Amino acid sequence: MKKIKESAFWKSPAKVSIILFVILELITLYLQPNTLTLSWVSLKSEAALTLMFAAIGETFVLLVGGIDLSIAGVISIVSSFAAVYMKDNPVSILLVCIVSLAIGLGVGLFNGFIIQKLKVQPFIVTFCTWYICGGIAYLVLPKDGGEPAESFINALTYRFGGKISIALIIIIVCLLLWTWFRKTRLGITLYAVGNNAHAASLNGINVMKVNLFAYAVSGLFAAMCGLYRVAVTATGSPTAGESFFNQAIGAVVIGGTFLTGGVGGQYGTIIGVLVYKMINDLLVFLGASSYWSTLFQGMLLIIAVLLSTISEIVRERKEMTE
Repeated sequence: MKKIKESAFWKSPAKVSIILFVILELITLYLQPNTLTLSWVSLKSEAALTLMFAAIGETFVLLVGGIDLSIAGVISIVSSFAAVYMKDNPVSILLVCIVSLAIGLGVGLFNGFIIQKLKVQPFIVTFCTWYICGGIAYLVLPKDGGEPAESFINALTYRFGGKISIALIIIIVCLLLWTWFRKTRLGITLYAVGNNAHAASLNGINVMKVNLFAYAVSGLFAAMCGLYRVAVTATGSPTAGESFFNQAIGAVVIGGTFLTGGVGGQYGTIIGVLVYKMINDLLVFLGASSYWSTLFQGMLLIIAVLLSTISEIVRERKEMTE
C-alpha cells in the first residue's frame, strides 16, 4: 500500500509544487513561528484569491491545449466597469456583477469560437481580445479610481466569527467543485481533447464545444478576478489585469499543468498560486526588493517546467519498457 501511495505521488504532475509548498511553509514557520492559525490562513487566502481566480480559469484553457492572454483585458475592463458603475444598493451591485460576468463569458465564447471555427492560433486571438478589452477599460476609466459600493466590499471581505474569511470558503468550494467536475463526462472529455484533439473527435467528442466551454470558464473566472480585486483594493484600474497573465500562467505551470494540454488540474494550480504568494511574502519579510520577487518567480517557473518535462519523459520511457 505504501509503495502504491508513493508511486501515485511521484507520478502526480503537482509533485513539484507540493514539495516547494512544504519547503516554503517550513521556512515560513521557522522565520515566523505561531503563524499557522485560522486567522492567518484566512488572511493568506484573501491575498491569494485574486490570482487564484485568474489561474483557475487559465487552467481550463491549458488543459485543452490552448492559451488565454485575454484574461488580462477582462480583469481590467471588469475592474474599471465595477468601480465606475457600481452604486451602494443591492440592485446596482447585482446588475454590475451580472454584466461583469457576462463580459467575461462573452469574451471567452468569442475567443473559443474564432479559434475553433476559423482555426486561428489561440495566442493571436486572445492577444487581440486582450488589447481590445484593455482599450475599452481605458475608455471606461482613464486612470486608477472609482468608488465601488461599500456594501460590496464589506460582503467579500467579511469574516465569520472574525476568523474565517469569505476567500477561504470560496477556495474550499472551488476545490470541492473541481473534485466533482473532474469525474463528470465533460471533465473527462476536457483531458481527452487536451491529450489528442483529433483522436477525441474520432471518438465522437465535440471538440469545438469542449473548447468553447474551456474559454468561457476562463473568461468567467477572469471576470470574478476583476470583481474581487475591486473589493479588496476598493478601487478600479484600467491596467488591473496586466500583471495577472504572467503570474497566472506561472502558477498553473508550477502546479503541474502542461502547456501542451491534457495533464494537470486545479489542485496543483491552487498550490502553485500559494507557492507564488509565499515566495513574495518571504522576500517582503526579509526586506528584499520587489524586483527579487519577479526574479525568483521567473527562475521557479523555469525549474518547474524543466522538472515537469523531465518527469514526463521518464514516465513515458518507463511505460514503454513495461
